[in-house]
Amino acid sequence: MHSEIRTLLSSTFGRLLEDRHPAAYARRALPAHDDAQRALWKELAEGGWLEAGSEAFQAEYGPGTLPMGEWAGRALLTLPYGASAFLARVLLEQAPALSEVLLDLAAHPASIRCDRAEDEAGWIDDYGPSAQYLRLSRRDGGWILARHDPAMLDPAQGLDPTVAPARLRGPALAQAALPGEQVLPALQTHLAFLLAQLAGAAGASLDLAIAYAKEREQFGRAIGQFQAIKHPLVDAWIGLDNGRYAVEALLRSRAALDPALAALATRVTAAAARRAVKLSIQVHGGIGFSWEHDAQLYLKRAYRLAVEAERTAALLQP
Repeated sequence: MHSEIRTLLSSTFGRLLEDRHPAAYARRALPAHDDAQRALWKELAEGGWLEAGSEAFQAEYGPGTLPMGEWAGRALLTLPYGASAFLARVLLEQAPALSEVLLDLAAHPASIRCDRAEDEAGWIDDYGPSAQYLRLSRRDGGWILARHDPAMLDPAQGLDPTVAPARLRGPALAQAALPGEQVLPALQTHLAFLLAQLAGAAGASLDLAIAYAKEREQFGRAIGQFQAIKHPLVDAWIGLDNGRYAVEALLRSRAALDPALAALATRVTAAAARRAVKLSIQVHGGIGFSWEHDAQLYLKRAYRLAVEAERTAALLQP
């Protein structure tokens, strides 16, 4: 059954991203209000993909969350799909009163920063003025979901050139309190999707390295035949596969909050992803450090996703 779900989602969601959002598209770093981005977001909304985090979708296709996240990671997706579908949409389903805080997700993709209430207003991904900017903060006794004014964002240049960061400033335009029993399960599924994206980005980078190792020759042999190249590539592949198993376990436990498993899945996947993207750069040699090669894009995306996943996993701990 799980293999059928994977095949179904890979032939629909995966093909959509592969056709409409390849890595070359991500290089353009378009904001959410660009016409091409609007068209893709509309296609995701009309295709029902914004409902992927809902109870009904998860009950039927929950195992498919992993391949969906991997496709998003491989595509270097430059739209806040995961935060919108697996966190904002889920919270709205559980607490309809949030409609006073959340704007229409089909028209306003949701960029979300998850942190603690005592933290200073931190960095959030900047998708342009048409997106909505939410801060989900944990505090003693519950959570606060606040929406901020896009005009008050303080943009900056970040590590990942495909998605710009900005600092949240100013008071919230609207906010609502939420109990932990509503937030934490949604946050755990959101974390699983983040980790799946991380595995996907690192996996795509590793695929580039493996392909290059098969064709690049030194001393009359493909470099992939040398143990110094071959063995690290195999180790990196096994590490990522272990991360996938951990994410699958986290998805299966969605009905019951499991902070320990969330922490474990995050450690395993983040460590494996960082190792894989660094190895890809090394295998490619000088070309791997160049701006023209996609290896550097996957490395930067993986490091950014790993930091976000680690911050999210920490919020799940009691």
